[in-house]
Amino acid sequence: MGDQLVFVYKSLKKKNMFLYLARKDAFADVPSGLLDAFGAPKFVLMFALSKKRNLVKITHEELSKALTEKGYFLRIDIEDEEENLLNQERKRLGLPPLEKFPMK
Repeated sequence: MGDQLVFVYKSLKKKNMFLYLARKDAFADVPSGLLDAFGAPKFVLMFALSKKRNLVKITHEELSKALTEKGYFLRIDIEDEEENLLNQERKRLGLPPLEKFPMK
């Protein structure tokens, strides 16, 4: 059996938000609320999931498990380290974090 194919989409609505699917254009597996927040998906990449392939910000096992169990994986990248540090300080002060992607 060959390596599993993974289909990656980026959000046109939310910067630095990516959706990994087990099947191309298989959005039926993704909860409707998540799709609403994600916005229109744009296909950006297809790759074979292999233990030989290094992934960024996720392990092979985490991605494989999510795709097998749910059919999708959502990745949100924190774009700015300074902003992350600001939220850490806000947490230390007992303040809520600043929301990067406000829900409408």
